[in-house]
Amino acid sequence: MKTAENIEKLVKAFFKTKKSSAVTSPQMDGKVLNDALAAFEKSKTNIPADLQPSVWRIIMKSKITKLATAAVIVFAVVLSVSIFNKSVPAASAATQVLEDAIKAVSDIWSVHMKARMRTLPSENFSFIGLEYDFVPIEMWKRTDPNGLVQWRVEKPGRVLLMDGKSTLMLIRPNYGVLYKRPLPQGCFDSWSGRLLNVNDLLDSELQNAKNNPDREVLLRHENIKGQDKIMLEVEVTADVPEGDYLRNKFITGSDHLKVYRFDAETKLLESFQVYVHTDDNDVLIFEITDIEYNKEIADSVFRLDLPENMVWYGEPQILPDNEKYQKMSPKEVVQAFFNACTKEDWNEFLKFWSATAVDERLKSYLGGLEIVSIGEPFKSGSYGGWLVPYEIKLAPKEINVRLSNANPAGRFVITGQCDSNLQNCEDAKWTNEPEIPANNDIYVKMSPEQAVKAYYDALSRLDWDEMRKFMPKDDIDKMQGEFKEAARYGIDVKKILPTVEVEKTFWSAEQLAYFVTCRQSQYKKFNLAIRNDNPAKRWVVDGGL
Repeated sequence: MKTAENIEKLVKAFFKTKKSSAVTSPQMDGKVLNDALAAFEKSKTNIPADLQPSVWRIIMKSKITKLATAAVIVFAVVLSVSIFNKSVPAASAATQVLEDAIKAVSDIWSVHMKARMRTLPSENFSFIGLEYDFVPIEMWKRTDPNGLVQWRVEKPGRVLLMDGKSTLMLIRPNYGVLYKRPLPQGCFDSWSGRLLNVNDLLDSELQNAKNNPDREVLLRHENIKGQDKIMLEVEVTADVPEGDYLRNKFITGSDHLKVYRFDAETKLLESFQVYVHTDDNDVLIFEITDIEYNKEIADSVFRLDLPENMVWYGEPQILPDNEKYQKMSPKEVVQAFFNACTKEDWNEFLKFWSATAVDERLKSYLGGLEIVSIGEPFKSGSYGGWLVPYEIKLAPKEINVRLSNANPAGRFVITGQCDSNLQNCEDAKWTNEPEIPANNDIYVKMSPEQAVKAYYDALSRLDWDEMRKFMPKDDIDKMQGEFKEAARYGIDVKKILPTVEVEKTFWSAEQLAYFVTCRQSQYKKFNLAIRNDNPAKRWVVDGGL
């Protein structure tokens, strides 16, 4: 009863002090207080780790409690939280937990983390998409007896390695950036890499807890499978406004909740999740699935074998006619860049593309394109450059779709795509055998050419179920997620789908597969990112292709 009286006093005092304009009534007061008490009681119960971030978040989602959000935050911070049978204020308890955790990791000489993140395999390390599938991320860090620090962050399409002497990022298969000096975790926007600095990570939260005693923080003590755990939840506000182009494209550009789990006995961090808040729900965007401390890490982890045809990115050099390019407006830069692609003038292209060479795949992709439109440049978030809308028509390309019917379903399915020289461009990996639908006989009778036509026809209609009969489910699920993400930003996906003409079928004795030759043309509509904060002070393309 004492707890209820304290909460009632806090809520009423809050509205009185703030002179709230919220319409109140005895019934409303009772409802708010009852919801608040329910939140408090539920926060003390044991909750499985794989549920929503917390009951607190669920309570906060109700319409009635949104009217009293600030009041709820007041008693969330002021009310006592039970930690090891000691009662201390929540802000103080959070500080104590973090201090204990920092002490626990002070003797850590190696960390190995496995995680997953909603992103794209080759995209920026901190790039996210609420509709994307999870991509695996693995991270290592070790300090030898002489104090030499080495670390590595990797996802399927990117590797970032600091071997103690230099820092290298490989964008698979053959793009790279090299600095001949050690750089800290978090370089190249590798947000997840900062997690390897467990000490600094926790210290940052500790300083926030000390400097912001009224910050929205929830601390709870749980029993998970018979083991004591401490859960710490921290709310973070986006650094870009609602409706901004970069909103929810990076973790820092989203309103999100960070959830830490510590072992109550060792005080070591055991798991970490990030949930992005949307109007509808909380989306798990990142989580550490496994952490190992003080385990031997093989030397090979901190070495990287590179292909012979590496293309290196670097700072743009000052040109003889550098001033000409400095004076260009952002819109003129994009026009000149795409004009160079149209003419296949790759020397001119490199004046806007800060690399040692133009990869043949990039030439094939952009060469001979037609400019449809270039929009007005705009700024977004804290990005230092400009974003320029564009629409282009890519030159028709010959592709060869690889197929096989060596599966239990006995029908032709797509296993990959090659260029005009039958060089592999992309694999379609069937981790599970194709499903056998009730009308499988219809598909068994299809020739390779008919199967390819049926797939592209389904794509034109965005018939995802039909597409899964010819392509792996994981690939189609990923595509569907990307299309949903594009639609969120006003892109009409159907208008930029490829137009495909099927030409002929042939058998490759070398690859033991059927190929269907197709002619593909496609429109692309997006925003080109350009910036000029470099020694040459001229505009270069930073992304958006």
